[in-house]
Amino acid sequence: MYCHRCHNLMFSVELRDWGGGRGTDRSGAWQCFACGNIVDQVIHVNRVKLDDVRVDGRKNRARHGVRVMGV
Repeated sequence: MYCHRCHNLMFSVELRDWGGGRGTDRSGAWQCFACGNIVDQVIHVNRVKLDDVRVDGRKNRARHGVRVMGV
């Protein structure tokens, strides 16, 4: 997998949720070797949704206030 920000390689990491008090809630994610960017399942799903908005067309983006670089 390659980083969305800097396009360098990423490695698998395990995230732990300590907020529940037990420290047993774990999920997998990816972290970039170079910039430290972390991508988990929630971040990935949100990026896919944003890509769908970009495909819808300029009128929808302008009306909903979503700005996309390079358009």
